Amino acid sequence: MKIFLTGASGFVGSHLKQSLHAAGHEIVCHYRAPELNSLQQDRLEVWLGDLNDVHNLAKRLQGIDSVIHCAAEMRLWNSKKMLHETNVLMTKNILESVRLAGVKQFIYMSDASIAKHPVSPNLDVSEVRPLPALQYFPYSHSKSQAEQFVMDAGDDALRIICLRPASVWGKGDLVDQMLGKAADLNKFGWFDQGDYPFSTCYIQNLCEAVKKALLSTSNRQSFFISDGPAISFRRWMTMRLKAGHYKVPTLSIPRFFARPLARFTENGWKYLPLRGEPPLIQEMVHLMAHPFSVSIAKAQEQLAYEPLYGIAEGMLEIEKNRI
Repeated sequence: MKIFLTGASGFVGSHLKQSLHAAGHEIVCHYRAPELNSLQQDRLEVWLGDLNDVHNLAKRLQGIDSVIHCAAEMRLWNSKKMLHETNVLMTKNILESVRLAGVKQFIYMSDASIAKHPVSPNLDVSEVRPLPALQYFPYSHSKSQAEQFVMDAGDDALRIICLRPASVWGKGDLVDQMLGKAADLNKFGWFDQGDYPFSTCYIQNLCEAVKKALLSTSNRQSFFISDGPAISFRRWMTMRLKAGHYKVPTLSIPRFFARPLARFTENGWKYLPLRGEPPLIQEMVHLMAHPFSVSIAKAQEQLAYEPLYGIAEGMLEIEKNRI
């Protein structure tokens, strides 16, 4: 199959590129910052054009069977404008190019967080649940807007599938990028001891879900993707930190105090000449400090998706591949 992959330099996209290439697909990768020396492989091409350039992108998409859109802005602090431009407007432009080129399938990498209600319980959430209003959480809001636009674009000529992975993890993830370093500096801790259920998705399980989606005839469907049953957040994060040889925190703050504290620190960084980013952000509290589990029953039934790796197996893979 001929696949155009956006976001190939990111955490999800880089793993997906390797997985799809190993499966024998012909891939055209768009990179934000390509490492050209590592890309000299058969069946793998790099396209360095502008994803917002509708007509030039449409030309490159001629003959492509499926577009997998993973490129996204993920910064949570002071990035509302960039989140909208990248996650919403760029997605619209890519879809327009896809239509002009006559591509038959579009797979959008969404996020399970778009279904996480700020107030109501979030346990065993399924796709039938209406998406909540998330305007106070710019990242999740932008991904929700983009998914809804993508779903509306599906018709007989273009099959749409949206995948909603829950807390994707693996080598090179948020723990390696940020949280592990914060833990080593005693700047990362638990909320309510971390004792609440939480859904996660190992990167290789997500790659398996994408492969299943490529074979699917489903249209205008969204699917939660996870490792299966939820796990205690503290147990999972402790395993992940240990797998990366990072310090496991002992500090814990009450959940009811977390969001006011985040709001206080955000205001400090907003109004005072402080460097870097605030140590606690309201959207991070929303994403990590509360119980959240999703059902993968729909993906199992309609995509024949089953997690290939258990959480313990995924942690062993990280240990083996640790530099």
